[in-house]
Amino acid sequence: MSRKTEISEIRKEELTQAALKCMALKGYDRVTLDDVTKEAGLSKGIASYYFKNREELLISVIHKMWENVVGFTKEIWELPDQTDDPEEVYALVREYYSNPKTDLIGMIKDAIKFLVTMYDENPHVLRVILEFWCQVSRNEMITELNSSMQEFCMRTSAIIVQEGTKRGIFKKRNPQVAAYTLMSSVVGFAFNHVINKGNLDSKKLEKELSDLILSYLCK
Repeated sequence: MSRKTEISEIRKEELTQAALKCMALKGYDRVTLDDVTKEAGLSKGIASYYFKNREELLISVIHKMWENVVGFTKEIWELPDQTDDPEEVYALVREYYSNPKTDLIGMIKDAIKFLVTMYDENPHVLRVILEFWCQVSRNEMITELNSSMQEFCMRTSAIIVQEGTKRGIFKKRNPQVAAYTLMSSVVGFAFNHVINKGNLDSKKLEKELSDLILSYLCK
């Protein structure tokens, strides 16, 4: 990587992190590129050099958060970082969860703990996700990005349900319907957690959410 390219990537990262904070505080519609450069501590107008408009900034923010989520899931599944082809990922996920040594229930509890902890440590993240969802019906690029993210979550969730059923751990359910139900529960959690501003006790919330999902899945 050349020095110029390296600096460019650093600047984009700084702007993306600044945009994340600004959107969480002000909302997507009220944030300006000047707000972002000020938050990043960079010279006025530099954001427009790297991003044409707020839409590109929002997409950059969502891509960054998505990279973090994918990185976390790869760590759970012990997948190599270079595994990017979706079909290869799905095949490896199926292999991982069909292994009797894989603790499905423990994995679900860890995932819920991660979700609750993520909000406690980064409350602005969920707010920006909600901003992103509000733009889905208005913007073609964001709609496409959301569809790919939803497909990944739905397919991996369906694989987990299917493999858990084969192993006799989960109740017999339609994997796609079960995946949709699980995703709805998580999205509902996100909305309510933002609305209530995280006022509920995190440990109790984590336990109740785990109990809810596991009672739905497990025999």
